[in-house]
Amino acid sequence: MTEQRRPPRPGRCRWPSLAGAVALAALAVVIPAWPAAAAPAVGNGQFGITPVPGSNGIAAPYFIMTVAAGRSAVDIAIISNPGTSAVTLKVGRSVGVTAGNGGSSFNSSFGGCSGSGCWVTGLPGTVTLPAGTGERQSFTVHVPASTAPGQYLAGITLESASPRSVQVGSNGKGAVARAVIIDQVTVGVAVNVGSLDQMTTRLQIPSVTGTAIGQLARMNILLRNTGQTFTGARGHMSCTAAGRGYTYTVAAGTVLPHGQAEIPVNAPGFPKGRAVPCTVLLGYGHSLTVRWAGTVTVPAPPSTRTYHTGSGVYAVVPSGSSVPLWVIVLIIVCVLALAVMAVLLWKLRRRPDRETAEHGSRHRQPREGATESRKGRNLL
Repeated sequence: MTEQRRPPRPGRCRWPSLAGAVALAALAVVIPAWPAAAAPAVGNGQFGITPVPGSNGIAAPYFIMTVAAGRSAVDIAIISNPGTSAVTLKVGRSVGVTAGNGGSSFNSSFGGCSGSGCWVTGLPGTVTLPAGTGERQSFTVHVPASTAPGQYLAGITLESASPRSVQVGSNGKGAVARAVIIDQVTVGVAVNVGSLDQMTTRLQIPSVTGTAIGQLARMNILLRNTGQTFTGARGHMSCTAAGRGYTYTVAAGTVLPHGQAEIPVNAPGFPKGRAVPCTVLLGYGHSLTVRWAGTVTVPAPPSTRTYHTGSGVYAVVPSGSSVPLWVIVLIIVCVLALAVMAVLLWKLRRRPDRETAEHGSRHRQPREGATESRKGRNLL
């Protein structure tokens, strides 16, 4: 037997005002993951998607559905166009995934589906909306009978059927570089399969590694969700070196069940080049904690050697570098050769100027005999 919520008759509605349409479009979301707080997401202001408002007139930021394995449920989405011109949208199904550094994201598809995204059916492939209108679209979520209890994340994605092309540069000779912008927005569909009270929430920290980004030390905390629910975490990392303590705040976005993320933590002042004992303590779920203890090493920046290769010219080579000596000698010889060539060119350039100046001087100086002859004539 199928469990359903009977939807109102599909149809279009014209918003009372453009401001109301913009407010509705702002409710379309790309959620970090339920049950974490949802963050609003908008496209280019031309379209949006949101659940139908409840009895209090307020629309939820994303869909939350409880469906037993082997059963179905129906819900309604409002696709809106608050813009000033008609728009044609592609409608696709998405599957929620854990982002690499925490939080959730969506892998959208317009021709196929994967994972829980395939549970969403009944949506049209495209929708065309006149300016300032919205359209109700019902859809069905069907959970396969073999699905294990847990929380799953799907999504409904809208994408402009007419990508925008904008100029991003030019070489000044007529060639123009252009970029194609694809406007897209996704609303999440969080599905509980089974009773939420009977699901486990569990995080693990398999490892913590250190790295250096320039002079900044950074910790990478691997966080793995081995439970059945979406959850994030927050806490701190404490380290001790040479009698001095270092404490850093750790904030992890949502990690989906069976997913993992590497949480980056900047660690200014952390000593480099040696193993330092550290402890990570994070709280999550309902008064749950996860702890990790071990040593972390942030690589020391490589030392360098400076070679004087010419007048005002220096070459910096890492200490212990595998660069052969003959290569260094060759670099020095090349620099010296370039310096000699520069001096020769400078001298050759000045030589014609000097000769021209001397030649002009000879032409301007009167001859001695001619001068005396003119003097004699004056005397007579």
